[in-house]
Amino acid sequence: MAANNLLRPQKSAAPVVNVSLALVLLISVVLACSSGSGQPCKATLTVEGQTFTGEDASAEKATRNSCNNYCRSADPGYETVYQAWLDSPAGRDAGRPSKEEAIFKDKKLMEYVTVFCANECLGKIKDGKAKVETKCK
Repeated sequence: MAANNLLRPQKSAAPVVNVSLALVLLISVVLACSSGSGQPCKATLTVEGQTFTGEDASAEKATRNSCNNYCRSADPGYETVYQAWLDSPAGRDAGRPSKEEAIFKDKKLMEYVTVFCANECLGKIKDGKAKVETKCK
């Protein structure tokens, strides 16, 4: 009987191992992509009837980004600083970029938006003069 067993084809475990390995890899990829991926938070800021949004992995930064968007788009102080900069030699040399692009051309404009105006905006939220709603996924 031992000779008969040698002549019969043996069933291989390779297909089971291959399927199991594929499943482990698939589960690992799904878990890696879904955990810690920093699903963004979205902040919706309402100031004087206008709405601005910002996104980031943290709620705090999403709120600050919504303030940055307000500052670039609708803050009267930034409008004044931006117009003065456009008329300056630095603004002319930069090619008179849009308000959104100008902050990347001039450090002082960047600081105005991201520090001065954004902090003022956060103060408006705290004082109830502006409203923010943040949702994180």
